[in-house]
Amino acid sequence: MTSADGPIGRRVARWRTRRRMTQQMFADRLGRSKSWVDKTERGVRPLDRYPVIQEIARVLRVDPLVLLGEHHPTPTGVSLVDGVDGIRAALARYDDPRATASVAETGRHLAHAWLGYQHAHYAQVVRLLPGLLHAARGLRTGKPGLLVQAYRVASSTLVKLGEPDLGWLAADRAMAAAGGDPALAGAAAVSVGQALRALGRDRLATVAAARRVAPAPVYGTLLLQAALAAAGCGDGHRAEELTERAV
Repeated sequence: MTSADGPIGRRVARWRTRRRMTQQMFADRLGRSKSWVDKTERGVRPLDRYPVIQEIARVLRVDPLVLLGEHHPTPTGVSLVDGVDGIRAALARYDDPRATASVAETGRHLAHAWLGYQHAHYAQVVRLLPGLLHAARGLRTGKPGLLVQAYRVASSTLVKLGEPDLGWLAADRAMAAAGGDPALAGAAAVSVGQALRALGRDRLATVAAARRVAPAPVYGTLLLQAALAAAGCGDGHRAEELTERAV
C-alpha cells in the first residue's frame, strides 16, 4: 500500500516518532515484537491487513485513512500534519513579539477560527492558528483575553485532531496567559479539563474543573466538565452531584 507521500511503513514510523515512542514502546502497546515493528516500518514486512492497520492507528491516535495515505490535503496544499507542526512551533516560542496586527483584526481572525472549529473545518483553523497565536502574543499586554482564547481554540482543535498532548500544552499556555483574571482562568480551565480527559487523566480533569472558581456561566461549564471526568472515573455519584450543581 503506497501513495503519493510514500509507503505506509514510513508513515507509521513518522507518527510513532511524533508520539515520542521508541520502537520497543510501540511494539509493547501493539503486543508485537520490536523486530516486527522495525520490518514493518522499513517495508520488509507488508502491512496489508486492515484490522492490523486499525490497531496501529488506535495506538498512534490517528485515523486509519491517514496511515493509508488517503487523507486529503488542505486547499493550499499543506497537509494537516504539516499544519499541526506549524502550531507546535508557534506554541514552542516564548518571545514577546511586537504587535503586527490591530485588536480588531486579531479579534476577527479569532472569531473565524472558532467558527471554523464549530463547523469542523479543521484544515482552515490549522492554517489560521500559527499567525493568530503570533498576533495575539503581540497584543497580550493590553488584551490578554485574545491570547487566552487563541490558545483555547488551538487546544480544542488539537484535541479533535488526535493531538491531546499538544492540546494540553496549549491549554496550559491559556491558563498562564489568564494571570489572575478569574473569568479568563475559568475559561482556560475548561480547556485544561478537556485536554486531560482526552489524555485519559479523568481524575486530574476533575480537580482542574471542580477546584477552579469562576463566574457564571463559566463556572457551570467547569462543573459539567468535572461531572464528565468523574463519570469517566466510574464515580457516578460524584458525576450526578456535580451535574446537579451545574444546572
